[in-house]
Order: sequence, then structure tokens, then C-alpha cells
Amino acid sequence: MSASWRLTVDWPSFTDARVFDLAQQMYTGIPHHPNHPPYSFTLTKRHGEVMYPDGVSAAAEMITTGGHVGTHVDGLAHVSRLGKVYGGVDVTANQSYADGVRDVSVHELPPLLAPGHLVDATVALDRPLTPADSVGADLFESWFASRPRPRPGDVVLVRTGWDEKWTDNAAYLGVNTGAPGVDLSGARWLTDHGVVAAGADTIAFEHMPSPALAVHCHLLVDNGVLIMEAMNLAPLAVERVWDFFFVATPLSIRGGTGSPIRPLAIAPQATESEPT
Repeated sequence: MSASWRLTVDWPSFTDARVFDLAQQMYTGIPHHPNHPPYSFTLTKRHGEVMYPDGVSAAAEMITTGGHVGTHVDGLAHVSRLGKVYGGVDVTANQSYADGVRDVSVHELPPLLAPGHLVDATVALDRPLTPADSVGADLFESWFASRPRPRPGDVVLVRTGWDEKWTDNAAYLGVNTGAPGVDLSGARWLTDHGVVAAGADTIAFEHMPSPALAVHCHLLVDNGVLIMEAMNLAPLAVERVWDFFFVATPLSIRGGTGSPIRPLAIAPQATESEPT
């Protein structure tokens, strides 16, 4: 069964562009939230084990992963409040282990193709963030005071600098310490500006700990705004690329609540007059 979507994008055309890969690499041992299974990998066939004529052989692998492991998108069925997901759908009556969720499954999500904006909180605060730091409406207002503001249909990505801790599981996950992230005022700022998706370089997007997942509920349940987590936003920050065209799409996992993604940011080549 095929699917198609109508796309209208207001974005300057350019023929010479830079493409930034915003996904973390997937390999055995990558950080994963305790609520989700770990990523694992093994070769199922090595070169030389099965031979074809003329000395030809092939290798293959098997991977196992959760839908919310590595760089991924939270679908609308990921979080519910009082048994309801976005649109008032009663998800508890429409789910099973074998078939997943029957409504608002991740396979129904359209590709994300939209103007994007990076908010680098480490630049905004002029220091590394700590687990005590949240990204709220005031920081967004300050950041966009001298930059193009998000418009309805845009994507906003938030860099906390936590992507630098990717290879240190305990520090990155912040299970015992907490981690910086967007707070409820920041989430409301994003929905007030009509974003269709938001992402961050942390494992949980919102400021943790957050026992009731207030930001997830506001974005996913109340407003249908997708959340992307565990992104690698350092490449954009290094080049000080704050505005770009954003592309990402989930795997077509029927019944899924989330999916790995490989998001890309496409930006014009830098010029000497480009503002920083």
C-alpha cells in the first residue's frame, strides 16, 4: 500500500549546498533509556562463508533495536494521558503486543520536510549547560530576537551540548543526575509559533527529571507536535548554521510508537558576510 502527501515549501532554491548529518551512529553499546531495549548488531554471514562462482561472496547482518533508541522520532502514539493520545483517540482500546497501536501509528506520519532552526543554548548562555538548566520561553525569545523566527510548519532543534557526552552512557543518560532540556514554558513557546516538530541532542528532549512528562504531553498529546531525540547537532553548531532546510522520515513501522531516523539539514554554502 503506497502513501503520498502534498508538500508546499517556501524555501529559497540553491544549487550549491552543504548537507549536515544530524544522526548519531548506531553501534553496540550506544546509550539507551532504561525504558527501552539496547541496540545490538551481529554479522549473520561473513565473506568467504558462502561462495558464488568466480570467487564472489557476500556478508549480511542482523540488528535489533527499539523504536526509541539512537536518533529517533517519538510518534503520536508514544505518550498518552488518561488513556488518550492526540486527537482524543483511546489508545488503550486499540493496542496489542503483536500489532502495536491501531491508530496514530508512526507509519502514518508524513515525511518531515520543512524550514528548520537551530537554537544553541550553550551559545545563548555563553557556557556549558548543567542538569539544572532548562530551555524555556525566555531563552527562545532572546535567541530569536535577532534571527528569523519560526513560522507555522517549521522545525526547531535545541542543542544543549549533551551530544558531546554521547560516548559516556551514564553522563549522557543523566539517570541519576538529570539532564538539561526544554521546559513547559519552552514547549508552549514552540506550539505558539506553530512548529510541526522539535528535536534535541538529549535522550528525553525535556528537562529531566520530569515525572509526569509534561513537555511530552503538551507537544505530543495536546498539540500533535513530533519530538526527535538523541540528535547530533554539533555539526551545525560548529559551522554556526542556525537556519536550514530540514529533512527526516520515520521507517514505515505499522503499529509503531516511534522510529529511528536519519535527519539531514541542508544549507547554502557559507559566505564571508554570513552572520554568526
